[in-house]
Amino acid sequence: MITCLVYLPLSYVGRGPAESCVQIIQQFSEAGINTELFVPRIRKVVAKAVNVCPTLAWPLRKLPWRWIADHGRTSMEAKFYQRLKLANPDETIVYFWPDTPISLLKKAKELGFTCVREMINNPCEAAKTILDDAYLAQNLPPTHPVTQIKVQTENDEIEHYDYFFSSNDEVDRALIEKGIAPQKILKASFGWDVGRFEGRAPTLPRCDGVRLVFVGSINVRKGIPELLEAWKQSGVRGELCLAGAIEPCLQVLLDEHLRYGNVKYLGFVNDVASLYHSCDVFVFPTLEEGGPQVTYEAAGCGLPVITTPMGAARLVKTGENGTVVPAGDVNALAEAIRFLGNNPDVRNAYSKRARNDAVYFEYLNVGKRRAEQLKAAIALRVR
Repeated sequence: MITCLVYLPLSYVGRGPAESCVQIIQQFSEAGINTELFVPRIRKVVAKAVNVCPTLAWPLRKLPWRWIADHGRTSMEAKFYQRLKLANPDETIVYFWPDTPISLLKKAKELGFTCVREMINNPCEAAKTILDDAYLAQNLPPTHPVTQIKVQTENDEIEHYDYFFSSNDEVDRALIEKGIAPQKILKASFGWDVGRFEGRAPTLPRCDGVRLVFVGSINVRKGIPELLEAWKQSGVRGELCLAGAIEPCLQVLLDEHLRYGNVKYLGFVNDVASLYHSCDVFVFPTLEEGGPQVTYEAAGCGLPVITTPMGAARLVKTGENGTVVPAGDVNALAEAIRFLGNNPDVRNAYSKRARNDAVYFEYLNVGKRRAEQLKAAIALRVR
């Protein structure tokens, strides 16, 4: 049996990238992969098919993550290296998630292991360029977290991997532009957990017209300034609902649009399933992304999707289950909103197709496909 050693330097609390990791690797056992997850601590039960190795001592696991994050990653690096020294490189693949210490990666390579890197988003260098330009276009200081130090750290790290899991075509392209050979790119996706969305009823009353919804961080990176302007330009009768935490620099802009009466700010919404079932179209004009889970979830709930190439997540196809518009193009976004907003028959057709297409991206299926990709990588090594 093949063994997959997973390095996840995050606190696992059942959401975010850590949840995506767990959802994926829980499917590996059915493909004949023995999976060991190294993580500083866990706050949610993981399937028995995964051998979980929390590396923080029990008393420390109870403390706030910001207090223990550095210690957690240090202890994890040491314990992971000890496990590597006991493993057989011909029967083991090492699966790293972002923020892996380059010192640990080099040790894994020195020991002869095949190493795979998860690309949650774009390479940092590409992401920084996109985000710097986006903030500049809004006359805002670039407050995003992708610093030049982070770019350089990733550039130094990235050359040592054998393979990369890439979640959309734009990430594929950015990796190739960095000099990564196409055969090292494992075309993949993230996904959604269908169990979270079954049996949910709408919670919002019907509105006068069509209801569009955005779910995610209300920030520059997700294309919120462009969305607000495009919604205003579209002239569609109905309302635009925004769910998520707002970036402070956009508060004034949002307040301006809230005054029109057809934009609703919902704040953080825990039950997004019921929200999706209350709406007619999902709109997600993100500028920089990987494989956004919200795209799969909205489609799984039967919502046609208006998004960008970054947000399409290998799912959205123009004229089939939604519309893909160029990132940052307000006019194209307004036209897409107008088209779907004013054509209920098209919305219904796209809705059925979106729901059917989303099945392919259920985590049960995503995990199995990724397992087969890892097995093929090990088989190629052995040959």
